[in-house]
This record gives sequence, structure tokens and C-alpha cells, in this order.
Amino acid sequence: MKKKLGLILSATALSLGLVACGAPGTDETAKPKNEVGKTVETPDLNIQVESVKSGYAESSDKDKQMLIVDMNIKNTSKEESGAGAADFEVKADNGKSYDVYGLEEKNFGTAIKPGKTIEGKGYYEIPKDTKTVTFYYEPAGKKQAQWELQVPEK
Repeated sequence: MKKKLGLILSATALSLGLVACGAPGTDETAKPKNEVGKTVETPDLNIQVESVKSGYAESSDKDKQMLIVDMNIKNTSKEESGAGAADFEVKADNGKSYDVYGLEEKNFGTAIKPGKTIEGKGYYEIPKDTKTVTFYYEPAGKKQAQWELQVPEK
């Protein structure tokens, strides 16, 4: 009886181990997450990444590309709140972080009245071979939101 129980327990443990190895998301060929369209609520703002583009030729460095993130931001507080492209940071799949590209005058930044929504673009210079990024909303160095994004090919 003890041998039978031992065999059953061993077989169950082995089966569970094999099932865990094949769990969704563990396959190395799985497509990376892409959270375009995801809205994240912060204490004062609801922020949605509407689209991501790449290849904007502002950079003079041939090893870099411009990542353009189009956002929709609603002020959900009772006070005026500010938001701008400089409040966001990009962490590329090489593990390095990149701030807003300061030479792009089209970067957004404005005060948002309570209940109002703005749309704006942020420009971030990243390595040209980047496939995925983590996009952070980080005003005053405090992370409040993040998105996993795929970098589209030019």
C-alpha cells in the first residue's frame, strides 16, 4: 500500500511539474506584451497610451531611432494638474533608461484643468535595434504607472 501511495504521489508531482513547464507566458517564442490602449489611473490623472511610432529622423546618430508615444491624459482631480513628456521615461530592452528627447519642440507639457483631457506626444531617443520598452510615468522621480510596449519597425 505504501509503495502504491508513493508511486501515485510521485506521478502526481511529475505531472504537475510538466504542466507548470508548459504554462502560458513561459514559451520563449511567446509574443511580447503590447499595452497600447491601456489606461492607467494615478492619483490625479488617467493616462492612456494611444499609439507608438518609431523611426522619426530627428536624431543625427545612425545607431538611434526616435520613439514617439501618443498619449491621452485626463485630470480626474479637483485641482489643476500638470503633465508633460518629461514626466515619462523609457526603459529599453537593453536595460538602459532614456529620458525625453529635449531637442524636440513638439514634446507636450501643459496644465490640465479638473475634468479636462489633453492629447500629446512624447519623443524619446532609443537604440535603433530596440524591440520592446517599458514606458514609465514618473513625475518628480516617483513611478506611478507603467506600460509594456512593442517598438514598431520603421
